Amino acid sequence: MVRNVLGVVVGVVVWMMGFFVLALVLAQLWPDYAIHGRQWTQQGVFTFTPLMACCNLVFWVLAEIGTGWAAGKIAKRHEALWVLAGLVGIYLAGLHLVFYWPRFPWWYNLGVVIPAVPAVLLGGKLAHPLHAVGQRAAIASAK
Repeated sequence: MVRNVLGVVVGVVVWMMGFFVLALVLAQLWPDYAIHGRQWTQQGVFTFTPLMACCNLVFWVLAEIGTGWAAGKIAKRHEALWVLAGLVGIYLAGLHLVFYWPRFPWWYNLGVVIPAVPAVLLGGKLAHPLHAVGQRAAIASAK
């Protein structure tokens, strides 16, 4: 039980920090991205070009995969991954489909929300790829 809760908590922290670390790295490499990022953080104005926004979408997916991986390594249970994926999915759906819908392009909002849950679950699957194969083999041999 403690591992499950710890896995979810660490997963949330990885998710929150993952996007921002990736965005900071890109801001160091791409000065125009840094300018648009500052406009968003200081004024709440979304001025990213479509290419910059697509980079953000990739960063969200990478952060979610890392989230699922970290939680999967710690919790080692699918239930914890589903809880984490649900929390991330519900949070992003509320944020991007309700609150931020008028502030971002529609495609960006959907691009953040739709892959969130599958990306977290994929990360969890990547944490233990051989474990799942071993379980299937054990079930097959038991039959």
